[in-house]
Amino acid sequence: MQNYDLLIERIAKSSGLDKAEIEKRIEAKRAKLSGLISKEGAAQIISAELGISLDNIELKISELMPGMKKVNLIGKVINLFPVREYNKNNRSGKIGSLIIADETGSLRVVLWDLNHIQLIEKKEINNDCVVEIKNGLMRENELHLSGFSEIKISNLVIKDVKRENNVAEKLIKDLQEGQSAKVRGTIVQLFPIRFFYVCPECNKKANQETDGFICAEHGRISAKERALLNFVVDDGTETIRVVLFSDQIIKLIPEENLKDPEKMLAFRDDLLGSEFFVSGNIKRNQLFNNLELSASDVERVDLDKLIEVLEKN
Repeated sequence: MQNYDLLIERIAKSSGLDKAEIEKRIEAKRAKLSGLISKEGAAQIISAELGISLDNIELKISELMPGMKKVNLIGKVINLFPVREYNKNNRSGKIGSLIIADETGSLRVVLWDLNHIQLIEKKEINNDCVVEIKNGLMRENELHLSGFSEIKISNLVIKDVKRENNVAEKLIKDLQEGQSAKVRGTIVQLFPIRFFYVCPECNKKANQETDGFICAEHGRISAKERALLNFVVDDGTETIRVVLFSDQIIKLIPEENLKDPEKMLAFRDDLLGSEFFVSGNIKRNQLFNNLELSASDVERVDLDKLIEVLEKN
């Protein structure tokens, strides 16, 4: 089930209203706001109007949405990242992060409090342990923990977890900043591929100097090259720019062909006018103040496979 369906279930259970009545109120709220709010956002407003608080309820990862506060959940650690130090805008400190999963999906958790970070440094939190989190804040598609949050080792056992998330397919006209979404559209514009260099330790952009590369965090480094590809997709409702990095680009064209002008020209001709599924996070481009899709997965539409799915439904 998608986030919206789970949210409807929670509201129905807490209010005693049936789902049809709740959805009727949600559509009325969206109409009143001229459709400028998502169904999920309208559902949260209706929940508040009914006096139902979604705070302090233990949630599943698939139920989380950007902007949620006081998030409580339990998950199994499936990936633990090294603690990093930062020094930016006259502020310095440490940051920790990990990926947790439950039976509904996975989620990145970001730790800002030193007491929480020490749990990683002291190896009290490690891969495969189960953690209980309280009072977290959803920022875009990450759960952030401050000094007001809690994270501790749980005695619960979680055997089977879902390491990948199902992303809801949406129309481009309905996309909102901070969402994860999957769109199906035709590539109508393709920009030249660009290359840049990053630090092999933290993957942040490296600064090139006359005698090599410098990382603000790790000093002089042997930088690795990454590729960046932008294209525009159209699904008939609107268009959106898609940003692909090396890991996704090589799903479309072999890495060794990226700097071959002849093969890149053929690649361009092949992509233009082709239909793709693209999944990722919806972000706002600060320079142009418009939404763009930062891709985490890209897949050419297989019409035979699509027809087979439609026939089953």
